[in-house]
Amino acid sequence: GQKQIYFYHSGTAQLLGLVPFEEGIPYVLKFSRSGATLLAAGGHGAKQGRAVLYDVKSGKRLTAVGEELDAVLAADIHASQTRVALGGPEKILRVYATADGSQLHQIRKHTDWVLAVEYSPDGVLLASGDRSGGLFVWEADSMNEYQTLDGHKGAITAVSWRPDSNVLASASEDGTIRLWEMNDGKQIRNIRAHDGGALAVEFLHDGRLVSAGRDRKVKLWAADGKMLREFGPMAD
Repeated sequence: GQKQIYFYHSGTAQLLGLVPFEEGIPYVLKFSRSGATLLAAGGHGAKQGRAVLYDVKSGKRLTAVGEELDAVLAADIHASQTRVALGGPEKILRVYATADGSQLHQIRKHTDWVLAVEYSPDGVLLASGDRSGGLFVWEADSMNEYQTLDGHKGAITAVSWRPDSNVLASASEDGTIRLWEMNDGKQIRNIRAHDGGALAVEFLHDGRLVSAGRDRKVKLWAADGKMLREFGPMAD
């Protein structure tokens, strides 16, 4: 919510506590791969943007990185918790060190707002997508371009890595969810997922996928792209 973040127990839905997010609105909430750290990123539109790390057990604010001139709309923390990648309306992908907040990399490849960013579980690669359908994969250490993934005809709204880091899923306003193999960057699945646009996609630990879209539905998919279940439609 506005300037604050709530923690709930996932099993009981009990409210465990809250922490302040003084930077404004947190548009991004992601747990680290270990689950020990929460990354929150956001800010105030056309004013400022930052990413903040919290200790999950204590709620203590660990560090903040980034001095963006607009709100952060996409961010992720590396598996090593040594760096944070973020992007937003400035069209720039930046990587910061968590130790001292220094900027490690600045990538100007995107031609529109950066809306999706995620490190692979093994920490080797970083995927980023933008509002014009640009989708790129970078070598996480050097930030050299690894793959350009062409195919989407609308904004990239979300990306998610399969747990083995070999396949990337991307969701788009063009209504599709696409799966990309990382050895050669080839598309291996094109799922017509949500009429009007796909807004979210996430790999489960067993290789299945869950997605949501503008058709107001949540859908569960098998690894081969077959729909297993459909939830909804929701009210909005």
